[in-house]
Amino acid sequence: MKLLSILLLLVLPLSGWAENEKQIFQIERALMRVQQDAQATHQQFLMIQELRRNEMLGSPVAEFPSATVENVPIPKYEEMMRRQQERKDRVEQYTADLDRLYTRFRALEEERLMLMEQINQLEQSPAD
Repeated sequence: MKLLSILLLLVLPLSGWAENEKQIFQIERALMRVQQDAQATHQQFLMIQELRRNEMLGSPVAEFPSATVENVPIPKYEEMMRRQQERKDRVEQYTADLDRLYTRFRALEEERLMLMEQINQLEQSPAD
């Protein structure tokens, strides 16, 4: 009887420890997914940021790919205004995309911190 109670006392903490390890493993998998999503979001952010920067710094001559400095065609006013509006629209779309990606990245960062906190709590609980 005494041996059975000792074995029972030894097994109970191990089952709690195994459950903690299982939870930690699951949280670590979720953490890896969040980190991968954050990395992909960051890469998208950098690409769109560069597209926006290029669009804002682009020269009007660049809008005419076959043009050289000597033979720059004089565009029609309507064509020029249409291209300016298209450029403005692209910059606005890039800006909206950057805002959306930044918000997504911040949400993923908050989720990552929450998961890290859960892991830390689970790692400390067997020691208590």
